[in-house]
Amino acid sequence: MKKIAKYIFLLITLLLSLSAEAQLRYGFRLGGSFAKATLKDAPGISLKNRSGFSGGMLLEWQMEKNGFAPDIAILYTRYNTQLRNGDGETRSFGRNFIEVPLHLKYKFYLSKTNNLVAPMLYTGPSLMFRLDHKDAVPLSTKIVQPGWDLGVGIDIINFIQLTAGYRFGLGNAVRESSPEGMNLHTNGWNVAANIIFDF
Repeated sequence: MKKIAKYIFLLITLLLSLSAEAQLRYGFRLGGSFAKATLKDAPGISLKNRSGFSGGMLLEWQMEKNGFAPDIAILYTRYNTQLRNGDGETRSFGRNFIEVPLHLKYKFYLSKTNNLVAPMLYTGPSLMFRLDHKDAVPLSTKIVQPGWDLGVGIDIINFIQLTAGYRFGLGNAVRESSPEGMNLHTNGWNVAANIIFDF
C-alpha cells in the first residue's frame, strides 16, 4: 500500500510540474467492466465472475508539445463477482465501488491523418473504494483495493477516446478477520468510451 501511495504521489507531482504547459480538459467516461477476480487457498468456496459497468467524470492534461496526456477519473464501478459455496449457492460481497484511476497516456499522432486519429497507450494506478458494508461469510474484503491498469486506445478528432485495458489487483484484498490463508486479487478487463471537452 505504501508503494502505491508513493507512485500516486510521484504521478501527481509530475502532473503539477507539467500543468503550465498543458491544456486542461474535462469529460465523461462510460464503459463495461468484466471481473476476473482470483481466489486462492479458500477450500469449499469459489468465485463467479460476471460483467458489470462503470461511469463517471474525468480530467485530462494534454501536453501541448508532445503526445503525453495524463488523466484522473472518479467513477462508479459495478465490479460484478459473487461468492459460490460447495452447494452452488451464490452470495454478493462488495460489488459496488468508487474507483479512482490515475493514468499516464501517450498518443501517437499520425501525420497522414492531420492529427485527427491517434492510437494511444496508457498505464497507471487505480484505487477501488468499496461501498458495500455487508460482507459475505466467510470472506471479508478490504475497503480500499489498489490495482494497476494497462491498456490501449484510440483518440478520434481530439474529442472521443475508445479504450480497452486490464486491471491487475495489487496485494491481498481479503481482510485479516477472514480465515487465514485466503488470497483474493481484484483483476479485471474493461472497455470504455471517453467524451472530452475543452474548458
